[in-house]
Amino acid sequence: MPEVSHVPSGVAAEVTTWKESYGFLEDRPDSGNCGSVLAWCLGRFSTPQTPPAVLRGIGCITEWALVLDDDVLDHADARSRPGDLFRLMCRVMRVLESPGYRVTADDHLLVRAGHDAMEQLRTACAPAHTTRLATGFRRLLTSAVHKLHLDRPGEDEYLFSRFQDFGGPVYAVLIDMCGPGPTPDEEWDSPTVQALIECVTLMCALENDVTSFHKEKAEGQPSTNFVDVLRTGRGASFDRAVALTVEIRDRLMLLFLQLRERLLTPAATPSLRYLVEGLGQFVIANTEATLCARRYNPLPVRLPRLDQVIRTPAFWAPSLSTDDTSPLPYPSISWWWDHR
Repeated sequence: MPEVSHVPSGVAAEVTTWKESYGFLEDRPDSGNCGSVLAWCLGRFSTPQTPPAVLRGIGCITEWALVLDDDVLDHADARSRPGDLFRLMCRVMRVLESPGYRVTADDHLLVRAGHDAMEQLRTACAPAHTTRLATGFRRLLTSAVHKLHLDRPGEDEYLFSRFQDFGGPVYAVLIDMCGPGPTPDEEWDSPTVQALIECVTLMCALENDVTSFHKEKAEGQPSTNFVDVLRTGRGASFDRAVALTVEIRDRLMLLFLQLRERLLTPAATPSLRYLVEGLGQFVIANTEATLCARRYNPLPVRLPRLDQVIRTPAFWAPSLSTDDTSPLPYPSISWWWDHR
């Protein structure tokens, strides 16, 4: 395991101060836990050479996205106010995509905060990065609204919505921002790299579906969960649906390892190599954060500390649940296996 996060403590403190300036800590007695988890995740896929201004911008945009997810998209009333939800999401996307957008005091708090965080990144990062980030957020928010209003989705429909609304294309850009420079377009846009990013995203999203299932039910969150999709569509028991979800997740892990090996060739640019290796660290960070972050666990729960998570082998399965490397039978994602 890598060393504990090297993110400067000053950066984490600045991000916390930034959150407080927008009131994101109000009525959130447990939200302080997110800051330490965020710093941990950044420590997984950044380096000591990553500029503090980049880390700060990433920290702010990530915390902003978590608030948007928790307070808007996962709010129990989200489905009952579609007009308000659509208007806010369209405004947010416009702000993220528009350099120099002029916010006003009348703009929604999340619009103003998103503009602030994005402007930080525009100052600290290359235009290729911020353009890709805005595109990633458009995919995330569009899919999140779509999934929110799905009525009894099939498995394939759920999965292609889920790997986008989980934010993988966004996280891939954030990882790339921490590296030596933007991955060249010819590598970034290649089918193999895009398959890798989407595969990693869906793998982590399914982990999240299993881990947060009971919390979502207890809090009345409106989002559909893959465990429920399997129970409804196949008539599977809860235990069987969980086992199937884990098996699909493990088949994605096997594909990820194959795609990773194909991309990490001597011909890969330093930026591509950094991205691919960073996505592997993201898998680890996602699992660790899920185990110890309060936002993924119902209260009251005695949560393990980050150092306990990495030092306790009992938290990890001894092996994958399957060795099946054949493509999954879902048209929207089966093409990933063509690029192994």
